[in-house]
Amino acid sequence: MATVRHMAGVRITEIAKDHALRMVRESGGRVTLPTRAVIAILSDSDDHLTADDIIAELDRRSPGIAPSTVYRVIQRLGELDVIGHVHTGIGPPVYHLRARSHAHLVCSVCHAIADVPERELDAMARSLRRNHGFVLDAHHSALLGLCSTCAAAREPSSSASADS
Repeated sequence: MATVRHMAGVRITEIAKDHALRMVRESGGRVTLPTRAVIAILSDSDDHLTADDIIAELDRRSPGIAPSTVYRVIQRLGELDVIGHVHTGIGPPVYHLRARSHAHLVCSVCHAIADVPERELDAMARSLRRNHGFVLDAHHSALLGLCSTCAAAREPSSSASADS
């Protein structure tokens, strides 16, 4: 599985799962087995999952559901804004239930993803708008860099710097 490891954050609750199912119903859609299963897989996971991850897990739980059906369910849930997809810059998009608005930090070494409240990017968003007329959509993309573990591993040890 190409699942992207999740660094930190709050596990998606049953409230987000119930909200997703309610949104499908309120939009006039049917809550089919594949729809319920995709929502359950996303709700049960602490990770951001690729479409292939969702398909593999769905095949494990409920064999026989066509991948094309899963892609249609993912697309529909995205249109209803109950799941988010993130372009990580390190592979295919990843998906998660949207419990609250947040941005993503992606480690370019270990590929871990951290969710951060969008408000932490407010100053940058204001600067981009003021200086460039650009309105940031922070929850759709990711900021690439190094997680604390990978950054610490790249720093020279304190004894090596003392020898210099």
